[in-house]
Amino acid sequence: MKSQISFMAWSLLLGTVLLATTACANQTSTPTPPQAAAPPPAESQGNQTAQANLQTYDETAEGIPVKAQYPNTMTVESTGSSEGVGVFFTFKPQGNAMDEAEVHVFLPANMASTDGLMRMITGPNGLIESNGWTLNGSRTDGVTEFPYPWFEMVFDISTDKEQSGHILIGQTNGQAVQVTLLYPAEMADAYWPAAKTILDSLEFEPSLLPVTTSPEA
Repeated sequence: MKSQISFMAWSLLLGTVLLATTACANQTSTPTPPQAAAPPPAESQGNQTAQANLQTYDETAEGIPVKAQYPNTMTVESTGSSEGVGVFFTFKPQGNAMDEAEVHVFLPANMASTDGLMRMITGPNGLIESNGWTLNGSRTDGVTEFPYPWFEMVFDISTDKEQSGHILIGQTNGQAVQVTLLYPAEMADAYWPAAKTILDSLEFEPSLLPVTTSPEA
């Protein structure tokens, strides 16, 4: 009996020591601080380079009501005639099909709405027929890929030179607007970043609209 009581006392003592040791460990342990949030990613070097390589076209001082930015892989020329004002963005020579790609902004003289433009584009001897292009369809201003305030309709085209394209029409400040996008179908990925840069930055100077007479080229 005596040995049984001693064993029970020893068990109680051992349990007390273990509880005390656990309590001390809980009191002295330091909680792990929450992990700090990662900083927002910095702007990529590619984006910075792209921004640094943008050029600005602004000939409003010469009476041409068009402003836009474009990459330095392209060049720009403007023309004026009795038909209106045209601004041509083309790629610097690369020795491939991109040499024939373009973004052409056209403001026809004495034309306030898209009604006349539609006839000029799809009518007999119009832009599509005279160039031998194929009209693949048209879409209205609900199109999400051209979210521009002047945009109303796009004509989808293709050519016998394996080119794809779009003719955008609309109006701003009482002036009809036409933008022709033409590019090699197999090089769309190389074309669209440059074309989108122009479209996204395209502005029309209200004080020079509508076009009624043509400025000098």
